[in-house]
Amino acid sequence: MIGYDTYVLATLFFVIIASMVLTMYYRKRLTNMAGMVIAMVVGMNVGLTAGVFLGLLFQGNLFYSTIISILVGVIAGSACGFVLGILATLEGLMAGLMGGMMGAMLGEMITQNQAVTLVNVFLTLSVSSMLLFQILPNGQDSKSTKKWILKPIMTFIVFAGYLLLGVQLDKQFVFSKSTPPDNSHQNHEGQSIESLKELSITVHPSQYSYDPGEIIVKKDKPTSIILKNHDSIDHDIEIKEIPFVKKDDGEGHQHGHTETEADFHLHAPAKKQTKVTFTPLREGTYSFYCTIPGHKENGMTGILIVQ
Repeated sequence: MIGYDTYVLATLFFVIIASMVLTMYYRKRLTNMAGMVIAMVVGMNVGLTAGVFLGLLFQGNLFYSTIISILVGVIAGSACGFVLGILATLEGLMAGLMGGMMGAMLGEMITQNQAVTLVNVFLTLSVSSMLLFQILPNGQDSKSTKKWILKPIMTFIVFAGYLLLGVQLDKQFVFSKSTPPDNSHQNHEGQSIESLKELSITVHPSQYSYDPGEIIVKKDKPTSIILKNHDSIDHDIEIKEIPFVKKDDGEGHQHGHTETEADFHLHAPAKKQTKVTFTPLREGTYSFYCTIPGHKENGMTGILIVQ
């Protein structure tokens, strides 16, 4: 995450400083309405960007992400409007407050890939808002109005270029966390029905998926499954109507009891792992998923194959 978070934080810092400098430079040529619009746009975009990013970074702790993102948005909006007067300052302050609050809640509710996409979009909008100092009319450049088309074109070019940069860093950020370590080949072939009695399923931070998403076990052979939850929120595994015998490993509730067409359930709290040993009694392919609301809908599913 080193490259991407540096990219986001450095860009937000640049937008705040650049908006202050440009406001001081253009303050004599900006109308009151134009100044209020710029302060509102900067505060809202920076607040949304910081909110979604911090909501992703501190997922599971909405209070901290909300407070910090509101603070960032308020600083950006009020710093931009301070030179232009009290109305622009209040407009930027309230826009930054609303943007930070909404962004933090949004970052908490969506998946990592969705959050990174939104961060890229909002970050690009934040940078592009600097061009409002040139695009908004100031009442003095009547001779240059025929060239107004160049400013939207330049805005589009900057928008597309910056979004492309964010997408490229996004790939490094996501894949560096989602790619298994050197034993990834072992996850698919090493966890076979012949060589392993113990299988591990990992949930990575802020990723609504199982690693691996497919496991193979052998009928009538005791197998231990470890659910390793590295995320900051709870996750579980549930398989509907699978005949099995479950052994109590100190974390279950049953002692070698045969379940006929029962539901298999394994829950792991945040930052912890849970283990269960069971013996499947019938061959077949069974789907499993996370029962926490919204997780299955975001793609947190997998397949258990009993051979």
